[in-house]
Amino acid sequence: MEKPLIGLQAVVHGEIAKLDLSCSRASAYRENQLRPHENVMKPRLDYYSASPKAMKAMIAMEALTSSLSIEQGLLHLVKIRASQLNGCAFCTDMHSVDARRLGESDRRLYSIVVWRDSNFFNPRERAALAWTEAVTLLSQSHVPDDVYALAREQFSESEMVDLTIAVTTINSWNRLAVSFRQTPSA
Repeated sequence: MEKPLIGLQAVVHGEIAKLDLSCSRASAYRENQLRPHENVMKPRLDYYSASPKAMKAMIAMEALTSSLSIEQGLLHLVKIRASQLNGCAFCTDMHSVDARRLGESDRRLYSIVVWRDSNFFNPRERAALAWTEAVTLLSQSHVPDDVYALAREQFSESEMVDLTIAVTTINSWNRLAVSFRQTPSA
């Protein structure tokens, strides 16, 4: 007897009509793959209380970043994209919520991860997102000249420094949150 196809197997084989979600294999799949996993990250330590001096410096850097020349809405796009690249669920969540509070649309937030293939972002935002990716993925990209040229078309020298400070600051926050397993609250 042939086993019924489940999930993507049915789609790949073009047999969605034969999809059987009541069979024991589908049940096992739901139990093992779709339920919350026990291995969800648990915080390793509270870095705020572990090193208050270091965290005061980070908070000061964050405060500085927020007061520089880059507009708040764009800062959140940059912070979300860097956090996505770094796999930082905490910061991705936090900055998405903050961006929504500033009036950012859900469609644009959902599209940040595919910004190159979306027409939701203006040239300044696209340049900032490209710069964010290049600086965040420094060891892979070495920040190419074409990305720099694109950014310079949209940002003054001062804004370039401010944007880079914003990217490096969120990368630092991401490294803290990911390393010590800080996760968003449900």
